Amino acid sequence: MGCNVFITATDTEAGKTWVTASAIRALLQQGVHARALKPVACGLNEAGKNEDIERLLAAQGSGNANDINLYRYALPAAPSQAAAAEGQRIDTDRLVQWCHRQSEDVHTCLIEGVGGLMTPLTDSLFVSDWIEAMEGCEVWLVIACKLGAINQAMLTLEKLKQMGCSPARMFFNATAIEQNAWIKPVADAVAPFVEDDCHIIRLQNMEPVTL
Repeated sequence: MGCNVFITATDTEAGKTWVTASAIRALLQQGVHARALKPVACGLNEAGKNEDIERLLAAQGSGNANDINLYRYALPAAPSQAAAAEGQRIDTDRLVQWCHRQSEDVHTCLIEGVGGLMTPLTDSLFVSDWIEAMEGCEVWLVIACKLGAINQAMLTLEKLKQMGCSPARMFFNATAIEQNAWIKPVADAVAPFVEDDCHIIRLQNMEPVTL
């Protein structure tokens, strides 16, 4: 495995950071020269830190947020709104170039997105546009298994198909114990619509990712 991987999800709080952190740990334990990025993050705690960034830093033994993050904002909202609240705007060209630079010196680079495919980065561009600009990037999709997940998953898969970016891996994730029961029915309903070469992973109780 040697590539750039973009990790997206059907929704926010689906478990993207858990999957990314777990995957980078697994890669590093295998001796793979790898890095995990959280280029855009919204929502800072009282200490001025973003929890997702901190989890990824801990997973790869790094302490400098600037090594894995380009844009971070205090407001826990869509990036377009969080940036506007601080009088700023995300430069998507700069974002894509930064991601490429950060991946140049590693064998595998995991790029965790923000929200879902149609989360707006600016007033005219979405996360889906970011993925399309990352040419040749493998896509992993994280699905939060709960009521309504089948519809969200199918809409996301349809959008990825239109983009020519069918996922290489799909993670059917339970973010809480009470959601474990949703994994099988959601996965069973979605699986017939997935490409044959897509790896399907079912994660109960936020268990570690194996690669």
